Amino acid sequence: MRLIASRVQVFFDHACDLLEKLDLPPWQEYKKAASVAFHDVRVATASSFKFGHLTFRPVFILLGIILQCLAVVLQIILENSIYHGWRAAKEFYFQLQLATMWFIRYQKSLSPSAIYAEVAAMAAIATLWLLRRHVRKHRYYERTMAWYEIRKLKLLKRYNHFVDQVGKTSTFLALMLPHLLYFTFAAIIKRLLPWLVTYLATKTPINAFIQYFHPLYCTFLIIGKYTQHLRTYTVAEAGDDDSKSSSKMTPSNVKRQQKQKAELEELRKATSDILKYWVVYAIIVATVRTGKLLPFVGHVFTVAGDNVAKGKRRQALLSKLRFSSKFVEEISLVFFTWLRFMPSSVTRQEKSSLKGRGISPIDIIYKKFSLFVKSAMSSSASLTNRAAGNGWLSWLVGKLDSLLSILVLGRAISQKTKQKVISTAAELSDLIPAAVTLFVPGCSSYGVIYVSLVVPAAYSIKSCEEIGKKSSNLETMESKVNDASRFLRFWMIHALVTWILDSFAPILAWVPFSSHLIWLLWAFLQLEASTRRIYGWFESEVEKPFDQTQTLQTVKKVIAALPSNVDVQKDTSSDAAQAEKSKKED
Repeated sequence: MRLIASRVQVFFDHACDLLEKLDLPPWQEYKKAASVAFHDVRVATASSFKFGHLTFRPVFILLGIILQCLAVVLQIILENSIYHGWRAAKEFYFQLQLATMWFIRYQKSLSPSAIYAEVAAMAAIATLWLLRRHVRKHRYYERTMAWYEIRKLKLLKRYNHFVDQVGKTSTFLALMLPHLLYFTFAAIIKRLLPWLVTYLATKTPINAFIQYFHPLYCTFLIIGKYTQHLRTYTVAEAGDDDSKSSSKMTPSNVKRQQKQKAELEELRKATSDILKYWVVYAIIVATVRTGKLLPFVGHVFTVAGDNVAKGKRRQALLSKLRFSSKFVEEISLVFFTWLRFMPSSVTRQEKSSLKGRGISPIDIIYKKFSLFVKSAMSSSASLTNRAAGNGWLSWLVGKLDSLLSILVLGRAISQKTKQKVISTAAELSDLIPAAVTLFVPGCSSYGVIYVSLVVPAAYSIKSCEEIGKKSSNLETMESKVNDASRFLRFWMIHALVTWILDSFAPILAWVPFSSHLIWLLWAFLQLEASTRRIYGWFESEVEKPFDQTQTLQTVKKVIAALPSNVDVQKDTSSDAAQAEKSKKED
């Protein structure tokens, strides 16, 4: 007990020491401080409430006014809605009653056969709805597609195995196998359903769509994508001048450059493909037009019915050498369908036995035609190249440069204009061999074909070779695509000008030296500045509203300038009035 009492006493002493060290305030002092704090809190709360009341009182008043106005508006809307809704319901009931009465009278006026036809149609609709519900319930469509995919995979597997076996024997035959299958399939369709091929080729616009309008549409889309690409990244580069000046590349700039390279690569491939098609199309058209101009071979290229031969014996002989228009249309449909839409592989896969090579129809024809165009251009331009090296052409260019330099010093023209003239002269130097045909009687048409088709095809081939070379430099890629876009614009203008010239061909045939004027027109369109300026005008006309286009304004001015019947009547009445007045005076 004494030990416990001693321990308690020690604990009590320590507690007293701790209370002395904590320095607790007296109760009276603590009570006084608490009353002062409560008073301060009460005063602060009152002043805060008064401040908030003075601050938000205008807001509450404004909200009250707005809510009052909203309540008035809602009341008016509700009253009018109920009123007009009731009127609409009454009108609907009246119209429904009239429609029901009309339907009943109409049904009574029908014959029994018409009533049976209506019942049959309603039964057919109900049957189709039930059949659709049954098919969706039992998933017949999904099961059919799954079965089709399985059969397709098995057939493609057999085809791949067959291609591998053929590739081990002959790689060329394996590469040509899809094309052989296509032409075999076309021959079978022609044999079994000749009327279908004839109808599609002669009675529908599918032939013109495949070989002409669809490539034009693709060309227009590529030009639009490239223009949008330039606008997007020009604005982005203008806003990133500070980041370009810094030595470090930010992640956003790296990501933007990667996206720009991907878009340029896609544009490069699309531009190359469409330029190859225009080269092939131009050479085919040039070959056909040149063949029609030749004395004896032209009868083969002339479709039967285009020109009527004189004499029955001569007509019978020439009809054997000509192709019918139906045959030509059918061959064109099969050929251009193969050229435009036939893939390099039926399965869209590269075979190991073919060593990763695939031949598309465009590549097959383009490789052959490009060699022909290059040889034709090199042979026809050999005289020009010699003259440019050490002949009169280099002398003429030098004299022209000296004359333009004098005009620049005299401030008659600018340095930019001088460069344009020099570049125009350099571009027109390739047309010198074709200019000879203008001075040879009867040969200007050959020069028109050369200038309008062969020379643009040669330029397009050079552009394809340039953009075919891959480059990691962004500026180089953009420069190549920009140069190639010039020829895309030219082929769009070529289509429009060709359509206009073909439309006015009967009139131009009576105009003297019309072929010379057409030659000069195509020579003018060959220039890069002309191509970009004309296509820019065409693009602005397309983007404008129709009533604001310059073409419509020009047509309106021409129509207004023509004499009208009203003016003639006015002139006639004024002449009659003057005649009567003169008679009265006499």
